Amino acid sequence: MKNVGELVRTSMQKRNLAIERFRLKQTEFMEAKKQITREIEEARALWASTLKQIPEQPFKY
Repeated sequence: MKNVGELVRTSMQKRNLAIERFRLKQTEFMEAKKQITREIEEARALWASTLKQIPEQPFKY
């Protein structure tokens, strides 16, 4: 039978490694989310400025 202390130590190392990977992926996701949100806001502002430049149409729906 293996040493119980060794099993617990390896288990804790695996757990810590998994937590580190999760946190890294979480930060990458949040950064990507912020970038996408920023791009959407820029597109929204561009769309609004484009609509202001278009002359009024006489027959709107």
